[in-house]
Amino acid sequence: MKHIPTKPGMRLLAAGLAAGGALFATSSLAAPTCTVEAIQAMTTAEVTIVSATPTATPVPHCKIDGYVTTVNPGPNKVNFRLQLPDQGWSGRYYFIGLGATAGYVPTDSQIPAGNPLVKGFAVAGTDTGHQNRADWSFIEPHPDQGLDYTHRGGHVTAVATQEITRKYYGRAKIFRYHSGCSGGGRMGVEAITRHPEDYDGVLLGAPGMGPRFGAETMMAFIHMGQQLTREPGAWLSPAKLAMLDRKVTAKCDPLDGATDGVVWEHEACTFDFKTVECVSGDGPECLTAPERRTVEAIVRGPRGPNGSLIKHGFPITNISSWSFIGAEPPWPDVTPSKMTPEQRSHVSSGYMMGDSLAKAYFGPSFNSLRDFDFNDQKRIDAWWTAAQRIGYGTPYSTDLSGLKKSGGKVIFWNGVSDPCCHDQDLISYFNTAAGRVGGPAVFGGFARFYKIPGMGHCGGGTGPQDTPDRLLEALIAWVEQDKAPGPVIAHRGDRAQMAFSDPKTGTVSGVVVPPSVGASRDFLLCPYPTIARFNGKPGGEADAVNWSCKPSKPTRMAMK
Repeated sequence: MKHIPTKPGMRLLAAGLAAGGALFATSSLAAPTCTVEAIQAMTTAEVTIVSATPTATPVPHCKIDGYVTTVNPGPNKVNFRLQLPDQGWSGRYYFIGLGATAGYVPTDSQIPAGNPLVKGFAVAGTDTGHQNRADWSFIEPHPDQGLDYTHRGGHVTAVATQEITRKYYGRAKIFRYHSGCSGGGRMGVEAITRHPEDYDGVLLGAPGMGPRFGAETMMAFIHMGQQLTREPGAWLSPAKLAMLDRKVTAKCDPLDGATDGVVWEHEACTFDFKTVECVSGDGPECLTAPERRTVEAIVRGPRGPNGSLIKHGFPITNISSWSFIGAEPPWPDVTPSKMTPEQRSHVSSGYMMGDSLAKAYFGPSFNSLRDFDFNDQKRIDAWWTAAQRIGYGTPYSTDLSGLKKSGGKVIFWNGVSDPCCHDQDLISYFNTAAGRVGGPAVFGGFARFYKIPGMGHCGGGTGPQDTPDRLLEALIAWVEQDKAPGPVIAHRGDRAQMAFSDPKTGTVSGVVVPPSVGASRDFLLCPYPTIARFNGKPGGEADAVNWSCKPSKPTRMAMK
């Protein structure tokens, strides 16, 4: 990499800073002028700097807003923001992965929550070239926006903002990180497969992938919506979900050797929902027959006309976290970006996201509740064909040889109770990717995977609260100190250690998932395929020292 001369008056980071001392160590420097003219001179003709503003909070920094113009197809504006701390820059760059469809320019990180500026990171993020929130209907009429959303927008933003960061601080070598969950995890997958040179470390949570196509997640949401509207009384209220959560947990909690209110492996848990069906009428501690049929169908998962599984059903643990179910139907037949505030308050978020992609595939008049027939193989095949035509929803590549060659590192993670993005799908991807680069031993040189007990979609549930925070710390140590991750201790309650909490208040901003519930405790997170087992010490369930990582037979599901 070409050396960039030091600007007069600047004090560069001390040699080896990141390789020694605390993981979030920082160093002072005098920053160059924070003006549009100065920043524009640091970039290329495709990049337009709109503003460069000295900003006081959360720490003094230069806030830069701009856009990259993409072409072929295009032109399209990929808006971005770059935040460069005035003092205490750690030599690190952090890219914010955004959930769902992105569609806005972020300032704070979603996962981990908070603003990385407070720990000395340069921070970048992008709307990925459009302004649609949780609404995929824009993809078909706007192929330039569709391509930018899929992967191009994140790539051109990373290239532009990393170059500005290098020149701003006069340092050729920076440590580059990407973190996100759900849609942000999807962005991470696209980065490590299509643009593996963009980052030194990627923290990648719950990207939502299936054995055939990434769009299976949205098809599963449509299936869920159909089950919730299948017959009168089919919808499941939050109270009924909480009741089921208690009963399933009571039955399966002891399976890991610890009765601690957490089911560590949903796949080891079985439950007969007929045992809680109401004998007559309805009641708070039982399911009506329509409710029972809905739960069974959602857990069973969407299937084609011959009974073949299209995508894994929702895990039966932490059922309270099935938040995608949303409000009681009927729901408005309109894409999310066109909803009124009142409509947004009365909707199934999962179904509406799936239906918006169906409208992109099949046209704006398509109504998934009415028009998508899971017993019609032609309709299912048309879904796959549309994904290929549009370019979104096609299978993620399992070829990570580019990341291996670049020297980058990736840590995958997934909640075991995630109703959106199934941990078994990510296990399948992980195993297949390992096989393509020479097997688990080779793959382990640059990739790790952690199953997170008790966690729903990107957080919540009864699991740890600071999982991505602790895994980011492990990733930094791997990238900068060559310390390969092993068991990681995460926490719940007042034991949680949030990486980007404000040092003055201890709080984090940009929180998009609810905190986990339950008393303060530790969780031992084990690298797959090992799993945490309790040693049986009475009363010791809350302390990581009483758990150990034990071999577990890998779950192998071939990716086609």
